[in-house]
Amino acid sequence: MVLFSLLLQIVLYILGSRRKHRLKRFFKTILWFAYLGADWIALATLGKLSSSHTETPTTNVLRGYWAPLLLLHLGGPDTITAYAFEDNKLWIRHLLILIVKAIFVVYVVCLSWTFSWLSFLGFPLILAGIIKYVEKILCLKLNNSQKTKSVISDSFNPRGHPHSNFNQTLDHLLKDDPTVMLGYLLFTIMRPDVNDYLSFHRVSSALTRLQTRVKNTTNIDDPLVLFEKFDYIFEFTQPQRWDIFVVELEFIFDVVYTKAALIYTKLGCFLRLTSFVSSFSVLLLFFISIINEPKFQFSRVDLAITGILLTGAIALELYAAWLMLSSDWAILVAAFHHNMLVRKMFWAALKGFRWLLHRRKRWSNHLGQFDLLKYCWRYKKKQDIRNFMKPITSFIMSKSQWPSRGKRALEDNKEYDNLVWSIELEFDYSIIIWHLATSVCYLQEDHDNDEASVCYLQGDHDDDEASVCFSEEDQHKNKARETSKLVSDYMMYLLAMCPAMILPDHSKNFWLDETCDELKEHLFSATDDITNAASTLLSNLDNVRDEEELESSQLAVENLQGDEFKPSEMTFKHLQKDVSNLVTSLKKSENKWMMIRDVWTEMLVYAAISNRHISHVRLLGEGIEFLSLIWLFASLNFIFYTLVTFV
Repeated sequence: MVLFSLLLQIVLYILGSRRKHRLKRFFKTILWFAYLGADWIALATLGKLSSSHTETPTTNVLRGYWAPLLLLHLGGPDTITAYAFEDNKLWIRHLLILIVKAIFVVYVVCLSWTFSWLSFLGFPLILAGIIKYVEKILCLKLNNSQKTKSVISDSFNPRGHPHSNFNQTLDHLLKDDPTVMLGYLLFTIMRPDVNDYLSFHRVSSALTRLQTRVKNTTNIDDPLVLFEKFDYIFEFTQPQRWDIFVVELEFIFDVVYTKAALIYTKLGCFLRLTSFVSSFSVLLLFFISIINEPKFQFSRVDLAITGILLTGAIALELYAAWLMLSSDWAILVAAFHHNMLVRKMFWAALKGFRWLLHRRKRWSNHLGQFDLLKYCWRYKKKQDIRNFMKPITSFIMSKSQWPSRGKRALEDNKEYDNLVWSIELEFDYSIIIWHLATSVCYLQEDHDNDEASVCYLQGDHDDDEASVCFSEEDQHKNKARETSKLVSDYMMYLLAMCPAMILPDHSKNFWLDETCDELKEHLFSATDDITNAASTLLSNLDNVRDEEELESSQLAVENLQGDEFKPSEMTFKHLQKDVSNLVTSLKKSENKWMMIRDVWTEMLVYAAISNRHISHVRLLGEGIEFLSLIWLFASLNFIFYTLVTFV
């Protein structure tokens, strides 16, 4: 049981640091089991050890070591303190658990007391275990109360620099590692997990919060002085630009779900050093005591278990130190810390781990995809989005005002009067009909165009080959077509897998389940081929349009009255009518795919910024999501726009 407890700690250390980049379902399940099972197995083992007084003294004295080591395990690794955001609220419960378990550990140690050196060595282990558990409680409390902003700011911000030298200091820091520095400065100055700038339509309120935040962080009264330094973010290449926001999300993740808010402070370093020295001294003195005290004939099994536990504890501490020195936080300590000796030590350590920082892959550049038609066969895929970053980025940069769920895109393409009904429906229902309409239009494209589009978008060509495949107009069309399908499937993925991000107030009230059931019944009962099923869908839509055109038109007029629309009262027949109307109107549009792309992108931005900041922080516990990157990008763009316009 104690060895299994150690194994769970190893799993938490390894997988806990990687879940910010989205684990596969198998590893996610293992992490969830380890997180929930670690406390239970440690408590059950303590209960078992409490019966050790019935055993021989030689067995007792060794098993008296195991209880403090279990307390060390209960403190948990640096890489995960909370599995979900709500776990941070349980710090009071953990404080009570610490008191009870510490008493339990002392009781077990007293039962195994023999007045030998081995018995006295239990006290340093108790101290190390209590320190480890106190670290966990403090981090949960800090993360829950959002006081990490003051803890981090006191250690790592450039506030201590005179205002006259601030620009020079900032410029120097940005030259060292611009991605990490910009990501951190955006994080610590804005703290988007604490201040929600986009949730308020009043610009003055957002500016007031921003000015207060900048003043507290950098001692600068005018935010524009600081944010002018960030202007060249928009001059970076697409991968570099998104990496900055990935870094910002990583910092948010660390202060909410790990011990980063504490372990890089003076208090955290002192606690960590004390814990390590206590554990390491016990490891050395244990083997010395075994050699010099031959009067006890210890069981080889118990000796092996004790040695593994002590060695494992030291190995985990060293692994934690390695993670500290190879993280982005180490760069910040080396750059911002007020103590020159500490800065030099971290810079020296970073030289040895610099190769790890450059080799580390920050984000997979993939989006979750959910195709409603292919879902009938449980078909799942992920799509590389690197080729589609530019149109989405360009849209966000060009739209400084609040997105309107596609109205602006329809107005720009002169289709507002014909299609406004489709975007004024309930958001989930609107996503479903636009998704099906996009799939229909996508499937109606020529097979030759599909192959050429895939050839071009995969990038396996040079400029000459690209010019042979497409004219310039065709290239734009196919790029818009693939982008539309990508964002369409991603929005359906969010609706299916993260409904709270699309419908924050009523995440269970969406029409997806019923739609899937009806699609399976009407389209896939007689075929198991996606092409045949798609043809059936197109045929059904044409029939609906031919037979009930008048009724569909009336329904479209009724849909304009948003207050009277209730998705729960709709049927699959109504869905077919709406999709048929939408597809028919899209066919008549000259710039069909450009308009579809713009509508989907506007919907994506709307979904990103219509949720409160805390929703994105909760979603971050599942891994970095592209929707949260859009949220950060839109927030920064909004702040630039308001500062330049109103300040």
